[in-house]
Amino acid sequence: MKDGEVRDFGRRDKIGYMFGDFGNDFTFIFASSFLMVFYTKVLGISGGMVGTLFLVARFVDAFTDVTMGRIVDAAPPARDGKFRCWIRRMCGPVALSSFLMYQTAMAQASMPWKIVYMYVTYLLWGSIFYTSINIPYGSMASAITTEASERTALSTSRSIGATLAGLVIGIVTPLFLYTTDADGNQVVRGGGKFTGGALSLLHISEPTRQAENSYAVFCFEKKKKKKRKTECSI
Repeated sequence: MKDGEVRDFGRRDKIGYMFGDFGNDFTFIFASSFLMVFYTKVLGISGGMVGTLFLVARFVDAFTDVTMGRIVDAAPPARDGKFRCWIRRMCGPVALSSFLMYQTAMAQASMPWKIVYMYVTYLLWGSIFYTSINIPYGSMASAITTEASERTALSTSRSIGATLAGLVIGIVTPLFLYTTDADGNQVVRGGGKFTGGALSLLHISEPTRQAENSYAVFCFEKKKKKKRKTECSI
């Protein structure tokens, strides 16, 4: 902090942090809920092969999560802070890579190409680009406040935001994702590409982008009030 005091921790901080995870989880929860359906039902890849991908990705995450944390910690603060700059830089790549995961044109490719496509797009999205947003965002709590009880409140608010995103994905998405064919079978509408694309666009749309940077909107904008400034270098 510099040039002034930071106002007291309050409701705006908790609401802002809640909406951050609400925006961040659109593509993550959609992939967690429906990506297996896309890989197996649309691309025709075996469940065992998809499960192997998810296992490999968790091992990769063990390294990329730590690496991103070290990068954020070592990098000098940008003009818009130490953490927000990463969210601004990476919200586009994470949305683009999410959209690329749901390309129905790959259904016509040979199985080796499908598997290569699956590995490349999924690891780019989840292990690299999503990590580069989620790690800085999760680190904000320690910069917002030093009080343990207030950090707990932020963590609770973040969980609420994730739950709300899960409700939207779990209740609304199936209405658009699935349809019934001529034989009465439930099938994926458009291979899920359009639904996945729409949620990816939400990830970089102005409301969601502002949600991901909500601490700046609700909590830490520079302002003058009674000759006091609120400024944060996060």
